[in-house]
Amino acid sequence: MDKKMEKEEKIEDQTTKKSEIIVEAIKKEEKKEEIIRAKEILGDINIVPEVIATIISRTVIEIPGVAGLATRAKGGIGTLLGTKELEKGINVDLKENKEVSTSISVILDYGSIIIDVAKEIQKKVKGELEVKTGLKVIGINVNIQGVHIEEKK
Repeated sequence: MDKKMEKEEKIEDQTTKKSEIIVEAIKKEEKKEEIIRAKEILGDINIVPEVIATIISRTVIEIPGVAGLATRAKGGIGTLLGTKELEKGINVDLKENKEVSTSISVILDYGSIIIDVAKEIQKKVKGELEVKTGLKVIGINVNIQGVHIEEKK
């Protein structure tokens, strides 16, 4: 019985040693990759939320059916923003793992199909942000704050 237990312990020790060797090899391989990556990286790239908001605002105002960006109003109806303050209608949330989400408040032109315009905003903003910043877009909330009716002259 004792010899059987000794054999089992010996086999267990050998298995443990093999596992430790494999783990060490994996760790060495990971360190090699880290060193290579470190040599390729020149430094940090930081994009402030205001830059992302500018990209979003320029993209959104070009979409047919959008009258403009709006302030987030407490009473429910937003105010149309001028060209110098467009970013006030946009809230940007940057995550540490290169992810971004945003809330965009807009006023649409009267007669626009709201759901279609909102989906187009999401699609175009996602595409522009991912191409221009390299960030992964995880959410785009579109808040319709009002409808703009053009005055007849």
